[in-house]
Amino acid sequence: MSPARHDLYSRLLDRFHTDPDLRTAFDETADGLGLRVLTADRSAGLVLIAEPTSPLAVTDTSHWLRIRGTGDRLVYGLALGGATAWCYPTARAVREPGTRRVTALDVDRLVREHAAAIETEEITLDGGLGEAWREYATNRKQVALTASGRLKRDCTVRMCEDVLLMLAAFGLVMVDRTVPPPRAELKVWRSTDRFRAHVATAGGPLVWQTIIGSQAPEEHRKDSRGQSPHTDYGEPFDERGE
Repeated sequence: MSPARHDLYSRLLDRFHTDPDLRTAFDETADGLGLRVLTADRSAGLVLIAEPTSPLAVTDTSHWLRIRGTGDRLVYGLALGGATAWCYPTARAVREPGTRRVTALDVDRLVREHAAAIETEEITLDGGLGEAWREYATNRKQVALTASGRLKRDCTVRMCEDVLLMLAAFGLVMVDRTVPPPRAELKVWRSTDRFRAHVATAGGPLVWQTIIGSQAPEEHRKDSRGQSPHTDYGEPFDERGE
């Protein structure tokens, strides 16, 4: 929901800012539930984050992510950071309103481009981060298909899509139906102001900080107004995966 489209939400948001009694009651309730307000404006609405000890904190991601070990966790972590970096390629992009299209292919390409730069030592990482990039780029296939032609759960494009599905469940991205999807099991997504509020206020994932702190390819930086430069979605699927 957004205040711009729901009159009751809009009126409550006005009271949140102007009614001290309501604000006190809200803050006391939120504090008791381990919740913190990230932002409260008309574009994003009231955006909350749960502290790790909150009963409302998400502790089980198995509905979206299939984590069978450390390797899966590393890949999903890179995919999450890559999705954040694609939508907000610079610190300035986090401060500016606006949305950006993103697909699993966009995220996968961005992560793999940085993995290649790390491999050639064009980008230097702090100790301990290299293992994740090696797991993603060396140990995992970009695309692998089942006998029926669907993406396997452990290829990186599918894992990036799973991360985007999880972000969508929390209102951080939404389906963009104005352009055709890359293939049947992938969607075109668009970031939301709620996502930007999380990154701006809570800080982006460490992977996001690594990517925007490096010299990202120019095509990823110039498109901060919302258009994806990637239009040839067929490339990774030209050859059948195993």
